[in-house]
Amino acid sequence: MTLIQSIFLSLIQGIAEFLPISSSGHLNLAQHFLNLEPSLTLDIFLNTATFLSVLFFFRKQVPYFFKNLKYIIVASIPAGLVGILFKHQISSIFADIKLLPFFFFITSIFVFSTKFFKSKQFKLDYKKAIIIGIFQAIAILPGVSRAGATIFAGLLLGLTSIEAFNFSFCLFIPASLGALALDIKDMSISGIFNLEYLLAFIITFLTGILALNILKKVLVGKKFWIFGIYTFILAIILFFIL
Repeated sequence: MTLIQSIFLSLIQGIAEFLPISSSGHLNLAQHFLNLEPSLTLDIFLNTATFLSVLFFFRKQVPYFFKNLKYIIVASIPAGLVGILFKHQISSIFADIKLLPFFFFITSIFVFSTKFFKSKQFKLDYKKAIIIGIFQAIAILPGVSRAGATIFAGLLLGLTSIEAFNFSFCLFIPASLGALALDIKDMSISGIFNLEYLLAFIITFLTGILALNILKKVLVGKKFWIFGIYTFILAIILFFIL
């Protein structure tokens, strides 16, 4: 992998991880069209960078995190079970690039439908938490946006835009740590101590913070649904070219 390719992949990870367009789907596409072998080490490295982006961006939301910790734990159970019980099946799905259009289409439905939701101010409870968690589990599929699915579920259940945003990315913390715990044993530590990986890490971290700011503004401005148009167009194009 060249320096330019690693920078390109880091930009995709930083932007698509937090905007509701699916980083896993876009990384799969990029690696496919660049004829790159998927690198678990690079994936873990970039995911760690986006994890730190979330910690930095939400550094003032620590009280919110602990206030809602019981709901975060409950909502994290579905994705945790799916990740542990169906790891090999998920890996097979990731390897089949032709499935991506279908999964991007699912993201389109989730995200675009928020255009028709009415503003409500319901509070989190265990039922809402488990439902949002189920949508997070669905988003393990490549092309299904985790941010798109969980924010969609939060808005559908009547949470405010900011509440759905905050809870979605509180859920990202245990989900990211869980994925890291499952995969780190297969990671090649010796290959990450170089300029290429360091630069990719920094770019991913910074673009992740930028993407989080954009997403928050879009949600507050009630324009979240616009991303559904993008993933729908992408899905249609991919149906013909893959």
